[in-house]
Amino acid sequence: MTWISIDGIDLPTPDRCTLQEYDQDASTSGRSETGYMHRDRIRAKLLNIDNIEWNHLTPEQAALIRTALSPVFFNVTVQFVGGPVTKKMYAADLKWTPDFVDGTPRWNLSVHLTEC
Repeated sequence: MTWISIDGIDLPTPDRCTLQEYDQDASTSGRSETGYMHRDRIRAKLLNIDNIEWNHLTPEQAALIRTALSPVFFNVTVQFVGGPVTKKMYAADLKWTPDFVDGTPRWNLSVHLTEC
């Protein structure tokens, strides 16, 4: 089973990540002078995939992931609670770190994916 795919391209299973669900509130939300919370939720259960990390990627695997993350927006299908979910997302803060094994680069990648 593929753990994550982008626009139908199956990616290697990451070494670790954090999936975060959050709500988006209107700018009118907040606490009143009496201390009570007034909340105007606009969207519920938006998904962030924080610090998704792959370690020791071959140059071919690194190129595959880099190409998949290149568009401004893309569809991400990821295994989640209750089964796979697909969300329109974008990538931010790609951090590439090379390790050299016998002179051959192996790539470590950390990236954040945010739902649109």
